[in-house]
Amino acid sequence: MATETKAKKVAPLSETANEILEVLKGATEPMTLAQIKTLVPTANSAHLTGLRNRELVSGTEVEVEVVKVSKAKVLQYSIKGE
Repeated sequence: MATETKAKKVAPLSETANEILEVLKGATEPMTLAQIKTLVPTANSAHLTGLRNRELVSGTEVEVEVVKVSKAKVLQYSIKGE
């Protein structure tokens, strides 16, 4: 009895994933998601995961300095009214 191997259907890349792919093709060095988002604002990690799963891009873990903006409660001071 012969066994048939079913091919897995792969969904086509989204417009955003294709944009990311083009940005990376034109890049002179590897880019982080934050850098990609400056050129493709709708990019997110799921797009890059999809590209990695299809072996269209590779990812390497690196350490970078990140400036974080956060909110904090502080006191404001003013002269008391007379």
